[in-house]
Amino acid sequence: MITTNKLEPLSNDLTTITTEIKSYENVAGQSIFEIGRRLKWVKEHDLAHGQFGEWVKSLGIDPSTASHFMKIANELKLGMYPNMGAKALYLIATMPPEEREKPQKLNSGEVKKPDEMTVRELRETKKKLKRREQELSDRDAQIADQQAELEENRKTQIQLNNQLREVSSRQPKPKVITKTVTKEVPVKPDDYESVKAKLTELKKQSAKDKENIEYYKRELKAAERINKNTNSYDKLQEQELKRKKRQAEINGYSTSLKINDWIPELQKLSQEDIDEMGEQAQKNLQKRLELLQHSIDRLSSMLGGRRVIEGEYQS
Repeated sequence: MITTNKLEPLSNDLTTITTEIKSYENVAGQSIFEIGRRLKWVKEHDLAHGQFGEWVKSLGIDPSTASHFMKIANELKLGMYPNMGAKALYLIATMPPEEREKPQKLNSGEVKKPDEMTVRELRETKKKLKRREQELSDRDAQIADQQAELEENRKTQIQLNNQLREVSSRQPKPKVITKTVTKEVPVKPDDYESVKAKLTELKKQSAKDKENIEYYKRELKAAERINKNTNSYDKLQEQELKRKKRQAEINGYSTSLKINDWIPELQKLSQEDIDEMGEQAQKNLQKRLELLQHSIDRLSSMLGGRRVIEGEYQS
């Protein structure tokens, strides 16, 4: 048989030409898949006896191309993308599996599925998906850091409480001496009723804050569910902004509740309690109060309240 490079004449029948084009289109994607499947088979079963790279070169296939073909065969199903070339198939194969069939919004505003995109559009989409994945990863890392900081603060508070209990237990019990004394009725401080009224108001506000926290937690969970079901990148960003706002609201109300819990404890201490404290207990309390005052000044400044300027308070 004599083989020549002469091309056979094409048909003049349009239907025949159309059928032939469709046939070659179907063969394109399938051929890439089948080549990749066979390359993968040879490599996994060491049919080239340790000379896989040399064997691939003997076929006239570039090693990187062979790697792409194997990735396509491993990630995609036969017949799913019959009309696409090797570059487009590889880009789809390297997408997250859950994104391969979802409609994606392009920079042009058009919405397409990956199998409808050009190579340029697939690259654009992959960049968007990678950027979104990084943003979500950064957000998760930030949440983890905040949780770790809260846990550390909780441990520190437990440690301080234990130290206070230990110091209290070491104090000698007062001796009881029976004698006749003139009973003095303690005089209430001038601001006693005012402080008492404020504490009552704080308790009411605490109840409202707890309700608000529960509300924003429900909103936050709803936003997270929406994020999981949102295909549009723009909508995902919008929902993420709402989620951050709800989280900020929760943090604000939670901090208010903690402050409310501490105020009654601070109000209990009298001058007599301070005078009866040991030197170490006084120093420890003074240090914590300074840290608390620093935190109050910082938050007040951010809220538009008083600011600290050169060691003085500025309203």
